[in-house]
Amino acid sequence: MLGAYRVRQADSRADLQKVMALRIARFGVGRDEFDETSAQMMIEQGGQLMATYRLGQYRSGAEMAGSYAAQFYDLSLMEDYNRPALELGRFCLAPKAREADILRLAFAGIAGQVDALGAGLLFGCASFAGVDPAPHAPSLAVLRAHISDHWRILRRGVALDLPPRAQGETALIGARAMPPLLRSYLAMGGWVGDHAVQDHQLGTIHIFTGLEVDRIPPARAAALRGLAAQISDGQS
Repeated sequence: MLGAYRVRQADSRADLQKVMALRIARFGVGRDEFDETSAQMMIEQGGQLMATYRLGQYRSGAEMAGSYAAQFYDLSLMEDYNRPALELGRFCLAPKAREADILRLAFAGIAGQVDALGAGLLFGCASFAGVDPAPHAPSLAVLRAHISDHWRILRRGVALDLPPRAQGETALIGARAMPPLLRSYLAMGGWVGDHAVQDHQLGTIHIFTGLEVDRIPPARAAALRGLAAQISDGQS
């Protein structure tokens, strides 16, 4: 049992205040212009906010040029993508949240949004803590095996090359150290661009990450949709 969890969209000033307080505690920044056109999602347990994330909606690849990620990555080669897309961002947890449970619930909540919109792509900037790439070199090297062979994400300004593909013990270390959100993307068939970016405002290194809905393993997709039905009714 996951306990009395609920996933819902913030729909009041009080909700938004809770969301921003958690975001500021986690990232040190509050609202930005992308919040105006995004849904602010809340994961609650017993009325307490345990996690939040936002979802931006884009009707096509051409509209993705106005996304948060497009500030850091040139997405011009995705302009011909002709299905709706969702951008996941500002994902953060309360201090006592159980990360594995929260990630499962978050993706279940996203599954409901994907089906409502008919989205074919989930994308965002998956982050590593700190702007020094050295501690994350093993994980970044693992990501070389997950660079998309279909989509090419172009550079916008200064970027970090990924290290050579990890082998042996380095690959094991890198996989264990991978941020859980990014690991979840990859486990469902997600992919990354071929470079990372240092974000000095948020104090992170991030990499463009995409997940094509049609490539999610059918059993995983069915499980997420089943959980989405439960949490929308407050039954999980």
